[in-house]
Amino acid sequence: MTITSNISVQNDNLVVQGKTILTKIPDNIILTPVTGNGFVSGSFIGATFEQSKSLHVFPIGVLEGLRFMCCFRFKLWWMTQRMGSCGKDIPLETQFMLLESKDEVEGNGDDAPTVYTVFLPLLEGQFRAVLQGNEKNEIEICFESGDKAVETSQGTHLVYVHAGTNPFEVIRQSVKAVERHMQTFHHREKKKLPSFLDWFGWCTWDAF
Repeated sequence: MTITSNISVQNDNLVVQGKTILTKIPDNIILTPVTGNGFVSGSFIGATFEQSKSLHVFPIGVLEGLRFMCCFRFKLWWMTQRMGSCGKDIPLETQFMLLESKDEVEGNGDDAPTVYTVFLPLLEGQFRAVLQGNEKNEIEICFESGDKAVETSQGTHLVYVHAGTNPFEVIRQSVKAVERHMQTFHHREKKKLPSFLDWFGWCTWDAF
């Protein structure tokens, strides 16, 4: 089932710009393409479930052999980063992930372009999504409301996926695409920095 020319599910694999990123995609996973400026710019990962629950933890595919960097919450008020190369390396409460891969080109020489893929978990209604891994090297989405009385049997826009050859541009475009979708925040390019930020240092705590 091809969704876009850049991001698609083919033979139960998530393929991004010709490179297989995830394998063994479950049948309940759905992709929704995002159109911006007249072209398809990325896709949302969603899922359907047999039962309505306030908490769904489910796999979206197997990740093996690709380097990634992720940011995860390891305290209520603190985030840090981690590197890895398979699903089991992804910690709980991962809120951003950047995968590095090579295009599958003939010969696959050293000059093959490196492709970077962003996975950005989102809020949907009264639910929030985060990423995590398990011992089977599967990437899982944890989708929860935090209230046992608030249940759902589906989520259509749980994780935004975007890819390109410039990691900084991929991240910037991802945030802008999510800004257009959610309409609850503004990209930093639209914001004016307050003057007190001139006093901030590399570590705000140490700067004060």
